[in-house]
Amino acid sequence: MKGSKQSLAGIIAILGVAALWGGTFTAMKSAFSSADPMPFLFVRFIFSLVSLAIILKLMGRRPRFSLMGILAGILVFFGYALQMEGLTGISAAKSAFITGLNAPMVPLLEFIIFRRKPTHNSLLAMLVGVLGLSLLTGAIHGIPLSRGDLLTLLCALAWALQIVIVDRAVKGLDPLDLTINQAVPTLVLSGMAIPIMNEWDIPLNITVLSAALYTGILATTAAFFLQAWAQERIPPESAALGLMGEPMFAYLFSWLLLGEILTPIQVLGALLILASIPLATKDSVR
Repeated sequence: MKGSKQSLAGIIAILGVAALWGGTFTAMKSAFSSADPMPFLFVRFIFSLVSLAIILKLMGRRPRFSLMGILAGILVFFGYALQMEGLTGISAAKSAFITGLNAPMVPLLEFIIFRRKPTHNSLLAMLVGVLGLSLLTGAIHGIPLSRGDLLTLLCALAWALQIVIVDRAVKGLDPLDLTINQAVPTLVLSGMAIPIMNEWDIPLNITVLSAALYTGILATTAAFFLQAWAQERIPPESAALGLMGEPMFAYLFSWLLLGEILTPIQVLGALLILASIPLATKDSVR
C-alpha cells in the first residue's frame, strides 16, 4: 500500500511538471517574437540559479555535485537548445508532439544502455500514449520533416536520455542538488552558445522578462525539483508517459491565453494520454 501511495504521488508530481512545461510553449513563442533562443535560455537560467541560491541560503547549506547530475544537466541544455531552435521554425503543436516522442524512446534507450526490458503494460501504454498524442496534435495525418522538425526530433532524444540519466542520478543526489546539477551546465553552455550561434538579441521588455521569469523559476527550478522527487518514486518509463501530458497542457494554455479551442479528436487524444499513465505504472510500483 505504501508503494502504491508513493507511486501515485510520483504520478501527480510528474503531471505537475508536464503542466509547468506545457505553459512554456506559449511563453517562449511570445518571447521569440523579439528575443533570440540562446540569450533567452541564458537569462532563463540566471533566474533559475538565483532562485536556487536563495533557497540554499535559507537552508544554510552548500550544493552537492555528481558526474551523473552534471551529465543530466548537459542533456538538459541540448534538450532546451534544440527545442527552442526548432520552435522558431515550426508550430507549437508540432514541437509538442515531436518532443513527446521522448516517451517511446525511453524504454528503447533503457534496453540499449542498461539491458532493462520494458513490461508489456509499459509498451502498450506507450502505444496508447503515442496514439493519443498523435490525435491531440493532428500528427496522425502526417508531419513533413523540415529543419525545425529534425532539430526537435534530436531534442526528443536528448530528453529521453535525460530521463534515463535522472533515474540513476536521483539515487545519489536529493532533488534540490539534482536541480542545481542540471541548471549550472545549462547556464554555462547557453552562454558559450551565444557567440557560436551569433544570437545576441534579448530586449528586456515585459514579454521577454515575464517569459524568462516563468520558464526560469517555475518551469525550471520548481519543475526540475518535482521531476527529481517524482523519479525517486516511479520508473523512467512512467515519468516519460507522465511528461507526455505536456502537449495537452500546452493546448490548454493556448486556449486560455490565445483563445484556441480543442476539436473533439484532440479531446480524445488528451484522454488517451491520461489513460496511458496508470496503465504504465500497473506493473512498475516501487
